[in-house]
Amino acid sequence: MNIIKTEIELALDGILSGKEERVRSRDEFLSENIFVCQITLNIPGYPKRLANDEKAVEKFSRAFIEQWDSPPLCEKKIANAAGVCWLGFFTGGISAAQKGKRIAVSIEEGTPEGRVADIDVIVPGRTLSRSDLGLPQRKCLLCDRTAKECARVRSHSYNHLRSEFEKLIKKF
Repeated sequence: MNIIKTEIELALDGILSGKEERVRSRDEFLSENIFVCQITLNIPGYPKRLANDEKAVEKFSRAFIEQWDSPPLCEKKIANAAGVCWLGFFTGGISAAQKGKRIAVSIEEGTPEGRVADIDVIVPGRTLSRSDLGLPQRKCLLCDRTAKECARVRSHSYNHLRSEFEKLIKKF
């Protein structure tokens, strides 16, 4: 039986396999004494690759390392249909990972360009959230409501979100 996939299905397949590659790479070194900082971009829609995306992820990874005060044990960059991803593996248990999450949030919120970053801190079994640290939810790129609220009810058009994102990423 011949199955012809649409362009959208092929794009989705590429994104999903790209995300699976991230997880495999991330889980390779993750342990009780090693946490992972994963930096990607919150690119609305498709394609997930844009001009300056690698520069942006590089800038955010360097900012994390500078604030952490020591280099990662290992770092890996993955660029595929799911976008660009930087993985930094750092020594430390849960309290170190919590410090890492606070640094991540400060980078995401410290400048307008930081709004395009998605910086996750991952420990065995889960990703640390802002609420784990008593921090407020992330704000929408376009208004003062939470990003989850706006995404859930589709408060803003795809074109408006994508346009604003592209303006910010051009600054890199």
